[in-house]
Amino acid sequence: MDVPGFLFNPVALAIEGAVIGFLIAVPVGPAAALCIRRSITVGALAGYVTGIGAALGDAVFGAIAAFGLGFVEAFIARHDGWLRGLGGLVLLVMGWTTMRHRPRTVGDPVADDREHRVATLLRYGSSSFFITVFNPLTMVAFGAAFAGRDLAGVGNSLPDALVLIAAVFSGALAWWFLLCVAAVSLRTRFTGAGLLWLNRISGAVILAFGFVALISLLPLPWRQIGRTLGF
Repeated sequence: MDVPGFLFNPVALAIEGAVIGFLIAVPVGPAAALCIRRSITVGALAGYVTGIGAALGDAVFGAIAAFGLGFVEAFIARHDGWLRGLGGLVLLVMGWTTMRHRPRTVGDPVADDREHRVATLLRYGSSSFFITVFNPLTMVAFGAAFAGRDLAGVGNSLPDALVLIAAVFSGALAWWFLLCVAAVSLRTRFTGAGLLWLNRISGAVILAFGFVALISLLPLPWRQIGRTLGF
């Protein structure tokens, strides 16, 4: 189907972009741990906002891959170690604070303050966004997906690129919505002690990702190790 202003079929492009965004968002990571914990301990809105932040991070990488922004890819490749190190440190701090976090009490005047809620929601969205964009592996995944589907030249047409980026965001957001719905459905099963353990477990998961990011900076033959382990 030829559409004026489009080099690709916009319907097929939207479907492919949504599928790519959904599949790349699915692997469990620190953003997923945050989304699940916040959905259960705080509520659905906190989980959705966390998911929106992560989906926006995926859309950023989708835009980089769509427009073929070589200078951005070169910057990421050149500063990969710094990005992983900084991301690892951020994850360590977030993981530790999550483990130490105690569920808010009912009727807490600070928690019930509207201005505080808005600032908290902004923090929820921004934290998941930065966790996503500080992960160079996401850039690699989008680049491989776009190359594999022969979408590398989509940036030559602005309408095509905008459709693809919006589709990637929508696909990723669909995954986060499903994850939030599943987590919220379990909310009634968690009591005070259960919430404390949820904080500890999710914090430990985030800490583990931070340690992995920092350990990956060690000068070891990681490719050979990966092949030996069957990866």
